[in-house]
Amino acid sequence: MKRKVSEESQMKCSDYDLEFGTECLHLALKYSHIKAKLVEGSPDLWKVTYKRDLYAAESIIKERISQQVCIIMDTKEDEEHVGRCLEEMLKTELNHVKVISGQDLQQIILEQCYSFVCVNVMTSDFEETQRLLNMLQESNLSILYPVVVISVHFLDYESVPFGQKMEKVMQIREFAKEAKKRNILLSGLLIYFPQEEQKLRESLRQGATIIAALIKERNSGLIGQLLVA
Repeated sequence: MKRKVSEESQMKCSDYDLEFGTECLHLALKYSHIKAKLVEGSPDLWKVTYKRDLYAAESIIKERISQQVCIIMDTKEDEEHVGRCLEEMLKTELNHVKVISGQDLQQIILEQCYSFVCVNVMTSDFEETQRLLNMLQESNLSILYPVVVISVHFLDYESVPFGQKMEKVMQIREFAKEAKKRNILLSGLLIYFPQEEQKLRESLRQGATIIAALIKERNSGLIGQLLVA
């Protein structure tokens, strides 16, 4: 309820309110039409709303929920190498990276992880990603803060016609539109595979940089985009 009142007040308040600072309670009384009273608090209690404070709060929240990243990886033994290499690269970009299997997904959601990387080796299907999205929607985890999901696909464009695989991967746009309704930010990353080892590691390093940027920025303008490393 407190969050709902706060959001409603912020949506309706004027630029003057935000530029010059207004008591949060006054904003709630003025714009949300609720009955409330001010209670005693500590001297350093953050009670006044400034636009710069909202930006600072948003930055703090982004930083906090970007601390833990979960990589979902259910690969065959001979395909596991690329997934592990991506994990290694991500650990140079982000602080807390945890690799889990699809079987452990429910527990991770309960622990309130807000950033997921779903690794799909040698497949353009979204079965694993779709399963993750369904579980996130059922958990209502994204009600408070946006959840970032990045679907990573390692595609061998030599074994199957490139156009055929791209047609499947481009379905991410439709998935992203539906996910956005639940405050889930879905985007995709395409990495060509197989490659010579050094080139593959360069692609993985670039992919890790892209993933880290998507997680840290949490930019809703990039949902449904398919990026290439």
